[in-house]
Amino acid sequence: MSESGTNQQPANVLDTILSDDGPMPPARLGIRSLAFLLDFILCSAIATLLIWKVFLPMSHPGSFLELNEWVDQLLKWMQSTEATRETMPEPGKDLLAALRYASEVQLLTFWAYFGIGEIFLGGSLGKRACRLQSISTITLGPLNFFAALLRAGIKTAACFFLSPLLLIATLLTLCFNKRRQMGHDLLARTAVIDQKHLKNELTPQS
Repeated sequence: MSESGTNQQPANVLDTILSDDGPMPPARLGIRSLAFLLDFILCSAIATLLIWKVFLPMSHPGSFLELNEWVDQLLKWMQSTEATRETMPEPGKDLLAALRYASEVQLLTFWAYFGIGEIFLGGSLGKRACRLQSISTITLGPLNFFAALLRAGIKTAACFFLSPLLLIATLLTLCFNKRRQMGHDLLARTAVIDQKHLKNELTPQS
């Protein structure tokens, strides 16, 4: 004789734990967007300082002057009339190499920023300011080293390399799972919880 429906267990216990009524409510899109905006502004400022004050002066010492000269040429080209306008000035090989190098430094800075935050703080500085925390959906505790780097790497790649359609698809995953996991959360087996609404019924395991 089959058991009654009232005695059946939930299909996925995580959907019960990581829910608005559960002990570990997932963060909503609005507060996550605010945390990401704070992170993006801070990390962009850090990357800019590192690029122009440390790395480019060491590897491409004349790049700042070359960039200024190229920008001046572009401005003159834009201000010229169609009758006198020549071909649009292009950056030189040395400047292009410096810009590619700067892009690589920026990418690594974002990856390191998000990774270090996840490993040592349970989330980036933007998350901590908004009282959000990244957790593992396997242990319901802090991320281990590999998961933190994986999540940070996927998130950084999504910011720099994915097309707008894939970014939209990543965001849409929030609407189709009860835990409000984005694409990089699903791939890294993580979730983001809102500590302001954390209940005491369940204590995360380390």
